[in-house]
Amino acid sequence: MEVKFNHVTLTYPNGIEVLHDMDFDITDGQLVALLGPSGGGKSTTLNLISGLLSATSGNIYFGDEDVTKQDALGRGVGMVFQNYALYPHMTVLDNIIFPMKMAKVDKATRKQRALELAQLVRVSDQINKKPSDLSGGQQQRVAIARALAKSPNILLLDEPLSNLDARLRVEMREEIRRIQKETGVTTVFVTHDQSEAMHVADKIMLLNDGRIQQYDAPQSLYENPNNQFVANFIGEPALNMVPADQFGDEVRQLFDGDVATIGIRAEALTNEVKAPAIKMQAVVHEVLSFGRDRQAAISVGSHQLVATEVTTAAPLEQETTLFAALSGVYAFDQSGQRLPLRGDHA
Repeated sequence: MEVKFNHVTLTYPNGIEVLHDMDFDITDGQLVALLGPSGGGKSTTLNLISGLLSATSGNIYFGDEDVTKQDALGRGVGMVFQNYALYPHMTVLDNIIFPMKMAKVDKATRKQRALELAQLVRVSDQINKKPSDLSGGQQQRVAIARALAKSPNILLLDEPLSNLDARLRVEMREEIRRIQKETGVTTVFVTHDQSEAMHVADKIMLLNDGRIQQYDAPQSLYENPNNQFVANFIGEPALNMVPADQFGDEVRQLFDGDVATIGIRAEALTNEVKAPAIKMQAVVHEVLSFGRDRQAAISVGSHQLVATEVTTAAPLEQETTLFAALSGVYAFDQSGQRLPLRGDHA
């Protein structure tokens, strides 16, 4: 099911507008992650899709149908919450069956459907257990199966992995991707974890202060950020930010516009000759290895930077020449908007 927001806003009764001009499409069958810091508008957007909140202005469409005024029950969505919200007194099978029972699906059909869903989410061997007997990952699987029980138009997941440990989070994000691909249901996934979003989503909507900062494929957000917020939020280690006046005019003149800040990806910085690249004088303080990963602490003037491609051959604690590949260098104006490279260098 396609989802479309047409210039949607949400204003609370106190007069504060918390979502501003939300205008986007989610293609049928896509998995879209809503990503951003706390208070950015992720869960609020999800609740507008579900019908738990009503838009102040604009229109929301599921396919060709305007659902703006419909409540959550009428929209036919499935929801998975952060705490799973399983019924503790029911078995796994009964938890999955329950939504179909409320919809008066006949007994034989709902049991067959529940067994199929238990197999889909790989809890077939747990169907007679209570939720308290399951691990966090198993409870999450059951919650997803229950949300899929009535064949929803859209599956909504609100921070579904936040209660799991690191290893289970990785396992379950892959499972969510597999289940979504197998069912083909349009899925919206709220997370504050960029790694989850980058690994799971077809597209990411990055939100901040109730505005869409960028809505794009994961790799596009990383390689072609619209602005300083996006460039700084996406990527690990975080983007190195250096005031433009730290560099000469020849660097600022590479870009169209009034450059205030230069952003440099950690992997763009190296002590090996690169072209095209920005050349700079820097001091390498240390180079640490973490298994196959490497991280160097360097300084350019008074500014501390992190690099992942500086080799152990770099001299320590003395000025040396480093190169920043232009493919990993961004320029921003005073307002934080990204400036394009001039034609000769683009």
